[in-house]
Amino acid sequence: MRDKLFVGEFIIAMMATMIRNQLAEIACFVEVAHRLSFARAALRLGMHVSGVSRAVGALESRLGVRLLQRTTRQVGLTEAGRAHLARCEALLAELAEAEATASASGGALRGRLRASLPSGLGLAHITPRIGGFAAAHPELELDLHLSNRNVDLVEEAFDVAIRVGELRDSRLVARRLGDSRRILVASTSYLAAAGTPRRPSDLERHACLVLDVGAIAERWELQRRGRSETVRVPARVRSNNAIALLDACRAGAGIALLPQFAVAGDVAAGRLVRVLDAWAATEQGIFAIYPGNRFIPAKVRAFVAFVEDCVRDAGGGARTRARPSRR
Repeated sequence: MRDKLFVGEFIIAMMATMIRNQLAEIACFVEVAHRLSFARAALRLGMHVSGVSRAVGALESRLGVRLLQRTTRQVGLTEAGRAHLARCEALLAELAEAEATASASGGALRGRLRASLPSGLGLAHITPRIGGFAAAHPELELDLHLSNRNVDLVEEAFDVAIRVGELRDSRLVARRLGDSRRILVASTSYLAAAGTPRRPSDLERHACLVLDVGAIAERWELQRRGRSETVRVPARVRSNNAIALLDACRAGAGIALLPQFAVAGDVAAGRLVRVLDAWAATEQGIFAIYPGNRFIPAKVRAFVAFVEDCVRDAGGGARTRARPSRR
């Protein structure tokens, strides 16, 4: 009886080692496929390049097919590699989801969550409330990066990004959280000194505070009841941070075209007034962006729900709750 138990334990140990090795091989292959570099994959995984190369080689030998084309200058996926990558991503994502679900069933979200937030929305409506979210999930480590730069979620290891505007990367999965529209505002002191514009073309003769987004930031495209007009404005102050321009606008530095969620409180309080209030920039979406995996971890879902609440309370809630969709 004791011999049978020993044999059984030995077989289980061997199977566990085999599965562990196979998962390590798959993880190395996926990382190299995403980064198209053994060196960058090794850095991300905390391994030596030779170890990553051996793991991928073992996977290819076991499958009997070449997954990666290697040259001295670059790494690329073969046709078989592209097909296998999708299956491996789904396998690893499902494993991560199973662990996250088991963890969430214990009532606590754990681990590190790395998120990229646009600076204006983040500073105005998310970071002021992040303390409550952190208190609700004390075992969750939050790593928040505030920038208007479109980060590479895979290359830079972000779990989620919140973005405002048009989405172009078809590898990602997006969920629309709300809507954003930029409106023209100024302080009463500025308008008293410089006058109030009556039509969009009047903006060419005013000091303008330019949010540095888009190809030509000084080109303001305004709409009114289906009519569109474009004006090239002089940039008295330029910044990639909406909150910095909001401060300058409050101080009477000029007219700004800023997201409505950033200026709504000042307009309601009378610190700023709308200019050309029939005109506004094209409506844009506010999105949560995920890497193109099949499953979304519970900690990411909880954070996105928190951001969605922040967007809704800021007046930018989506008209309908959107399902995740591949862009």
